[in-house]
Amino acid sequence: MGVRVKVRVKYRGASLDLVALVNTGYETDIPEILIPMSAAEKLGLLPKLPDGTIIETYKTASGLMRVYRVGGGYASLLIGGVEERSVETYLVISEYTDEPLISDQLASGFGIVIEDPAKGLWRLRGESSIRSSENRFP
Repeated sequence: MGVRVKVRVKYRGASLDLVALVNTGYETDIPEILIPMSAAEKLGLLPKLPDGTIIETYKTASGLMRVYRVGGGYASLLIGGVEERSVETYLVISEYTDEPLISDQLASGFGIVIEDPAKGLWRLRGESSIRSSENRFP
């Protein structure tokens, strides 16, 4: 099942609510959220990428993948519709994904603790209440 959480992604006045997979195998040095092209379009990042966009090749379990990294974004964890723990993050645009992915650094910034990945159970660091994963397609 995996752990999926609701997030609000913001870039230059635009915002978009998404359900994203917490992916501890998506290891980064800084907070990142990988978003599909459709989400990037809704945030105004496409069709013309912002100045300063970095084109990189990421190694994935499926092989090499070209991505576009855009700085200056923010992501907030949404709990009960309320924004919690906003984190400055890179928005990483991928042509090859259909599901947003939260990097290990962003998950850590949110304070997410995975309790049971197979059952989709998680909590916030320092809290005892266990939460259930969001549906992939709300």
